[in-house]
Amino acid sequence: MRYSHELTAISDWCQRYRIPCADIDTAMHRFDAYLKLLLHYQKRTNLIGCESVSQIVEDLFIDSLQILRTGDLGATCVDVGSGAGFPAIPLQIMASPAAFHLVEPRTKRYAFLQCVCRELGFSTVIVHNAKIENCDLASVDFAISKAFAPILDWLGTARRWTECGAQVACLVAQGDWEAARQVVEKDYVVVGEIDVSQRVYVRLEKRCRV
Repeated sequence: MRYSHELTAISDWCQRYRIPCADIDTAMHRFDAYLKLLLHYQKRTNLIGCESVSQIVEDLFIDSLQILRTGDLGATCVDVGSGAGFPAIPLQIMASPAAFHLVEPRTKRYAFLQCVCRELGFSTVIVHNAKIENCDLASVDFAISKAFAPILDWLGTARRWTECGAQVACLVAQGDWEAARQVVEKDYVVVGEIDVSQRVYVRLEKRCRV
């Protein structure tokens, strides 16, 4: 692997937080291939803001995996506003859910995601080139978005695919989460929170109404 030294940060992080992976060697090779694709396409398309390999590993790869500290993904997942593949591609590499839907309306990023899935051999990842309001999905077990919308707007969007017991995750600023928490808990149970640099990864489970 070309970037094996830099990618040891991921395996070290997984060991530190006891994140399971059925085949860590295959996962590292996929991260290496994904990194090469990001760097190649970055030369002609503004995919990411990170400038160095170590930044990509720490700020994008590991950051995308933080939600795994709160538990496993469900069998069917959706990532809204996938962009260059975060957090969906790192989560697919590590957790391998049965089906992962990536929703990305921008054509160049959609093409990049299709290339990534093809090169990494992801037969269960479906990339949708559509705006979220035009994307017709069945119910999922787990919905996530890293920077799609403010938390209450995101939960309103995710409501269409999440039934009783389904889980929703998002990244939110600490202050925004504190302000919205009381409203959120009317419809969701907080099942996990991870504080990372004044931000919070929140994992919620939809309440079942009797």
